[in-house]
Amino acid sequence: MVTSVFIYFVYLKIIVLILCGIFLIGIIYYAKKLKIISQWKESWQEWWGIIPSMITTSKSHKEWQRIESFLAEPYESSWKLAVIQAQGIIKKTLNSIGYSGQGDDKDKDDFEQILEELKARNYQNLEILYQLHQVRQRIISDKNFSLSQSKAKEMVGIYKKFWEELLEVL
Repeated sequence: MVTSVFIYFVYLKIIVLILCGIFLIGIIYYAKKLKIISQWKESWQEWWGIIPSMITTSKSHKEWQRIESFLAEPYESSWKLAVIQAQGIIKKTLNSIGYSGQGDDKDKDDFEQILEELKARNYQNLEILYQLHQVRQRIISDKNFSLSQSKAKEMVGIYKKFWEELLEVL
């Protein structure tokens, strides 16, 4: 009788260990899928003052490739998304090097305030970025806004050129 109870406990331990392993694998899988670990890493780096280098990460280059694939699609919505995401990369890069866009002017959004910070530091040709930002805002606010593929390619090209020049300065 005692040995049969002991055997049941051994089987129970094995089943519990297998279930724990399965749950651990599931937790790790969903943590990677939800990008929780990378968010913790970014917050830790921010807390310690370590600025992640946008130059060395292949993530930013993959984002540009994804944007270019959006431009190759035959859908206007994809072109609009490419423009929106291109400005997002610029904003993320500028935020990572210290331009927060947190100014006193509540009428302007973060990107406009970042452009003003850059203008105060004597960056050139920011008027073009401001015009592109205005077009992006129209894309977001006006669902009937029409954007051609050539115009979207031109806008993304300007954003990418600015991004590359920005990385050269760093």
